[in-house]
Amino acid sequence: MTEKKILGILSIVFGGVGLTFSWMPFINNMAFILGIVGAVLGVIAIVTNRKSKKTLALIGTVISVLSLVFVLITQNYYSKKLDDTFGQNSSSYSEKTKAEKAANKTSENSNDPSKNKWTFKNNVFSAGIMTYKLTKSEVLDSAQDGKKVLVIYADVTNNTEKEQDPSNIYMVMHAFQKTNTANKDLVTGMVKYDGTGNNPVQQQQDALHDKLLGQKTVTVAMAFTLENDNPVTVKFDDANFKTIGEKQYNVK
Repeated sequence: MTEKKILGILSIVFGGVGLTFSWMPFINNMAFILGIVGAVLGVIAIVTNRKSKKTLALIGTVISVLSLVFVLITQNYYSKKLDDTFGQNSSSYSEKTKAEKAANKTSENSNDPSKNKWTFKNNVFSAGIMTYKLTKSEVLDSAQDGKKVLVIYADVTNNTEKEQDPSNIYMVMHAFQKTNTANKDLVTGMVKYDGTGNNPVQQQQDALHDKLLGQKTVTVAMAFTLENDNPVTVKFDDANFKTIGEKQYNVK
Protein backbone atom coordinates (compact mmCIF):
# COMPACT_ATOMS: atom_id res chain seq x y z
CA MET A 1 0.00 0.00 0.00
CA THR A 2 1.06 3.57 -0.74
CA GLU A 3 2.33 5.53 2.28
CA LYS A 4 0.11 8.31 3.49
CA LYS A 5 2.68 11.09 3.41
CA ILE A 6 1.02 14.20 4.82
CA LEU A 7 1.54 13.42 8.50
CA GLY A 8 5.07 12.17 7.85
CA ILE A 9 5.92 15.36 5.98
CA LEU A 10 4.48 17.53 8.73
CA SER A 11 6.49 15.54 11.28
CA ILE A 12 9.64 16.16 9.24
CA VAL A 13 8.87 19.88 8.96
CA PHE A 14 8.17 20.38 12.68
CA GLY A 15 11.06 18.16 13.68
CA GLY A 16 13.42 19.86 11.21
CA VAL A 17 12.55 23.37 12.41
CA GLY A 18 12.88 22.21 16.00
CA LEU A 19 16.27 20.64 15.28
CA THR A 20 17.45 23.83 13.56
CA PHE A 21 16.70 26.01 16.58
CA SER A 22 17.55 23.41 19.22
CA TRP A 23 21.06 24.91 19.72
CA MET A 24 19.85 28.44 20.45
CA PRO A 25 19.38 29.42 24.07
CA PHE A 26 15.87 30.52 25.06
CA ILE A 27 14.62 30.11 21.46
CA ASN A 28 15.05 26.38 21.88
CA ASN A 29 12.11 26.46 24.29
CA MET A 30 9.93 26.94 21.24
CA ALA A 31 12.02 24.34 19.37
CA PHE A 32 11.17 21.86 22.14
CA ILE A 33 7.47 22.40 21.52
CA LEU A 34 7.95 21.97 17.78
CA GLY A 35 9.86 18.76 18.44
CA ILE A 36 7.02 17.42 20.57
CA VAL A 37 4.49 18.25 17.83
CA GLY A 38 6.71 16.64 15.19
CA ALA A 39 7.18 13.50 17.32
CA VAL A 40 3.44 13.19 17.94
CA LEU A 41 2.68 13.59 14.24
CA GLY A 42 5.39 11.08 13.40
CA VAL A 43 3.95 8.48 15.79
CA ILE A 44 0.46 9.06 14.37
CA ALA A 45 1.86 8.69 10.86
CA ILE A 46 3.52 5.39 11.83
CA VAL A 47 0.26 4.10 13.28
CA THR A 48 -1.70 5.30 10.26
CA ASN A 49 0.73 3.58 7.89
CA ARG A 50 1.05 0.41 9.92
CA LYS A 51 0.15 -1.67 6.84
CA SER A 52 2.14 0.40 4.36
CA LYS A 53 5.51 2.11 4.03
CA LYS A 54 6.47 4.36 6.94
CA THR A 55 9.59 6.02 5.54
CA LEU A 56 8.57 9.67 5.94
CA ALA A 57 6.86 8.95 9.23
CA LEU A 58 10.00 7.30 10.62
CA ILE A 59 12.23 10.10 9.34
CA GLY A 60 9.97 12.77 10.85
CA THR A 61 9.80 10.92 14.17
CA VAL A 62 13.58 10.46 14.35
CA ILE A 63 14.23 14.12 13.49
CA SER A 64 11.68 15.29 16.02
CA VAL A 65 13.11 13.08 18.77
CA LEU A 66 16.62 14.31 17.94
CA SER A 67 15.43 17.90 18.19
CA LEU A 68 14.09 17.14 21.69
CA VAL A 69 17.35 15.49 22.73
CA PHE A 70 19.45 18.38 21.43
CA VAL A 71 17.21 20.90 23.16
CA LEU A 72 17.71 19.10 26.47
CA ILE A 73 21.47 18.84 25.92
CA THR A 74 21.72 22.51 25.00
CA GLN A 75 19.64 23.71 27.92
CA ASN A 76 21.61 21.53 30.30
CA TYR A 77 24.86 22.93 28.90
CA TYR A 78 23.85 26.57 29.22
CA SER A 79 22.26 25.94 32.59
CA LYS A 80 25.56 24.52 33.83
CA LYS A 81 27.43 27.50 32.40
CA LEU A 82 25.10 29.90 34.19
CA ASP A 83 25.43 27.95 37.43
CA ASP A 84 29.20 27.94 37.10
CA THR A 85 29.29 31.66 36.42
CA PHE A 86 27.00 32.64 39.27
CA GLY A 87 28.65 30.05 41.46
CA GLN A 88 32.03 31.65 40.86
CA ASN A 89 30.62 35.09 41.51
CA SER A 90 28.96 33.81 44.64
CA SER A 91 32.17 32.12 45.68
CA SER A 92 34.15 35.27 44.95
CA TYR A 93 31.68 37.29 46.94
CA SER A 94 31.83 34.77 49.75
CA GLU A 95 35.62 34.82 49.77
CA LYS A 96 35.58 38.60 49.66
CA THR A 97 33.14 38.68 52.55
CA LYS A 98 35.31 36.28 54.50
CA ALA A 99 38.36 38.38 53.74
CA GLU A 100 36.56 41.53 54.84
CA LYS A 101 35.43 39.84 58.04
CA ALA A 102 38.94 38.60 58.66
CA ALA A 103 40.30 42.08 58.04
CA ASN A 104 37.73 43.54 60.39
CA LYS A 105 38.57 40.91 62.96
CA THR A 106 42.26 41.61 62.59
CA SER A 107 41.54 45.29 62.93
CA GLU A 108 39.52 44.63 66.05
CA ASN A 109 42.26 42.44 67.46
CA SER A 110 44.88 45.05 66.65
CA ASN A 111 42.94 47.44 68.91
CA ASP A 112 42.62 44.83 71.62
CA PRO A 113 45.81 44.86 73.76
CA SER A 114 44.97 41.46 75.21
CA LYS A 115 45.63 39.98 71.74
CA ASN A 116 49.11 41.50 71.52
CA LYS A 117 52.12 39.20 71.62
CA TRP A 118 54.04 39.22 74.89
CA THR A 119 57.72 40.16 74.54
CA PHE A 120 60.74 41.22 76.59
CA LYS A 121 63.19 43.35 74.66
CA ASN A 122 65.45 46.29 75.46
CA ASN A 123 64.29 46.35 79.09
CA VAL A 124 60.64 46.58 78.01
CA PHE A 125 58.26 43.85 79.11
CA SER A 126 55.17 43.99 76.89
CA ALA A 127 52.49 41.92 78.60
CA GLY A 128 49.40 42.53 76.51
CA ILE A 129 47.22 44.85 78.53
CA MET A 130 50.23 46.20 80.48
CA THR A 131 53.68 47.42 79.47
CA TYR A 132 56.55 47.61 81.96
CA LYS A 133 59.57 49.71 81.00
CA LEU A 134 62.41 48.85 83.37
CA THR A 135 64.35 51.99 84.28
CA LYS A 136 66.84 51.27 87.09
CA SER A 137 67.59 49.09 90.11
CA GLU A 138 69.22 49.37 93.52
CA VAL A 139 69.75 47.40 96.70
CA LEU A 140 68.06 48.77 99.83
CA ASP A 141 67.42 47.71 103.39
CA SER A 142 64.47 45.40 103.79
CA ALA A 143 61.58 45.88 106.15
CA GLN A 144 62.71 42.51 107.46
CA ASP A 145 65.59 43.02 109.89
CA GLY A 146 69.00 42.00 108.63
CA LYS A 147 67.83 41.53 105.06
CA LYS A 148 68.34 43.42 101.83
CA VAL A 149 66.01 43.80 98.89
CA LEU A 150 66.67 44.23 95.20
CA VAL A 151 64.40 47.04 94.04
CA ILE A 152 63.58 47.22 90.32
CA TYR A 153 61.87 50.36 89.06
CA ALA A 154 59.60 50.49 86.06
CA ASP A 155 57.23 52.84 84.27
CA VAL A 156 53.99 50.91 83.87
CA THR A 157 51.42 51.76 81.20
CA ASN A 158 47.87 50.49 81.20
CA ASN A 159 47.11 49.78 77.53
CA THR A 160 43.37 49.38 78.07
CA GLU A 161 40.47 51.65 78.95
CA LYS A 162 39.74 49.71 82.15
CA GLU A 163 41.47 49.77 85.52
CA GLN A 164 44.27 47.21 85.87
CA ASP A 165 46.40 45.86 88.72
CA PRO A 166 50.14 46.33 87.97
CA SER A 167 51.09 43.94 90.79
CA ASN A 168 49.95 41.05 88.59
CA ILE A 169 53.46 41.18 87.19
CA TYR A 170 54.58 39.07 90.13
CA MET A 171 52.74 36.16 88.52
CA VAL A 172 55.02 36.25 85.46
CA MET A 173 58.17 37.89 86.81
CA HIS A 174 60.48 35.76 88.98
CA ALA A 175 63.88 36.47 90.51
CA PHE A 176 66.44 33.72 91.11
CA GLN A 177 69.62 33.79 93.17
CA LYS A 178 72.07 30.95 93.74
CA THR A 179 72.85 29.79 97.27
CA ASN A 180 75.24 27.03 98.30
CA THR A 181 72.65 24.38 97.48
CA ALA A 182 70.06 25.78 95.08
CA ASN A 183 69.00 28.41 92.61
CA LYS A 184 66.52 30.06 94.95
CA ASP A 185 63.27 31.57 93.73
CA LEU A 186 63.27 34.84 95.69
CA VAL A 187 60.20 36.00 97.52
CA THR A 188 58.87 39.50 97.12
CA GLY A 189 59.89 42.01 99.77
CA MET A 190 59.35 45.49 101.14
CA VAL A 191 61.80 48.32 101.65
CA LYS A 192 62.41 49.54 105.19
CA TYR A 193 59.93 52.18 106.24
CA ASP A 194 61.32 55.57 107.20
CA GLY A 195 58.54 56.21 109.70
CA THR A 196 57.17 59.26 107.90
CA GLY A 197 55.67 57.57 104.88
CA ASN A 198 57.42 60.03 102.62
CA ASN A 199 59.93 57.57 101.22
CA PRO A 200 59.47 57.73 97.39
CA VAL A 201 60.29 54.04 97.10
CA GLN A 202 57.49 53.18 99.49
CA GLN A 203 55.10 55.29 97.43
CA GLN A 204 56.21 53.55 94.28
CA GLN A 205 55.70 50.16 95.92
CA ASP A 206 52.22 51.27 96.94
CA ALA A 207 51.58 52.40 93.34
CA LEU A 208 52.35 48.85 92.21
CA HIS A 209 49.33 47.63 94.19
CA ASP A 210 46.97 50.46 93.27
CA LYS A 211 44.43 50.16 90.46
CA LEU A 212 45.96 51.92 87.46
CA LEU A 213 43.46 53.87 85.37
CA GLY A 214 43.05 53.20 81.65
CA GLN A 215 45.70 54.62 79.32
CA LYS A 216 47.72 55.95 82.28
CA THR A 217 51.39 55.48 83.20
CA VAL A 218 52.89 55.34 86.68
CA THR A 219 56.31 54.61 88.17
CA VAL A 220 56.35 51.52 90.38
CA ALA A 221 58.92 49.63 92.43
CA MET A 222 59.18 45.84 92.61
CA ALA A 223 61.26 44.31 95.38
CA PHE A 224 62.77 40.85 95.97
CA THR A 225 64.32 39.73 99.25
CA LEU A 226 67.95 38.75 98.73
CA GLU A 227 69.58 35.61 100.09
CA ASN A 228 73.17 36.80 99.59
CA ASP A 229 75.22 39.04 97.32
CA ASN A 230 75.29 36.72 94.28
CA PRO A 231 73.88 38.05 90.99
CA VAL A 232 70.12 37.87 90.57
CA THR A 233 68.53 36.63 87.37
CA VAL A 234 65.04 37.94 86.71
CA LYS A 235 62.95 35.93 84.27
CA PHE A 236 59.84 37.10 82.43
CA ASP A 237 57.11 34.68 81.35
CA ASP A 238 54.33 34.97 78.80
CA ALA A 239 50.63 34.27 79.44
CA ASN A 240 51.38 30.53 79.19
CA PHE A 241 54.10 30.85 81.86
CA LYS A 242 56.84 30.18 79.33
CA THR A 243 60.00 32.22 79.80
CA ILE A 244 60.41 34.78 77.01
CA GLY A 245 63.31 36.81 78.39
CA GLU A 246 65.59 37.45 81.34
CA LYS A 247 67.85 40.10 82.84
CA GLN A 248 70.70 39.81 85.32
CA TYR A 249 71.35 42.22 88.19
CA ASN A 250 74.50 42.54 90.26
CA VAL A 251 73.74 43.22 93.91
CA LYS A 252 77.17 43.69 95.48
